[in-house]
Amino acid sequence: MEIVFSPALSREFRPYKPDPAPLLHICSSWNIQPNEVKMEGDSLKDDIACGKRAGAFTSFLDQSGRYEDSQFDFVDLKPDLKASSLSGIFHLLEAHFDLIP
Repeated sequence: MEIVFSPALSREFRPYKPDPAPLLHICSSWNIQPNEVKMEGDSLKDDIACGKRAGAFTSFLDQSGRYEDSQFDFVDLKPDLKASSLSGIFHLLEAHFDLIP
């Protein structure tokens, strides 16, 4: 099965994250509201901030395990969820969202 992401935004898309414009552009292209998407990211200051500023649900991928949950108390834009692996993201999706095939 081939998985295609469209639109695919590269680093040339401006303005850059953490500005919400990249995520808002995708939502507009898909004709959905930002609160209907989940922004996954491994950067609190770029990915999570972008998602939160756009109004999306966010989850933080911390594969290195360097962030303890208590450290999020000092972050302005906290992720809604945290995963430590790609399979963990899938489990979060199953637990918190109605997944439609």
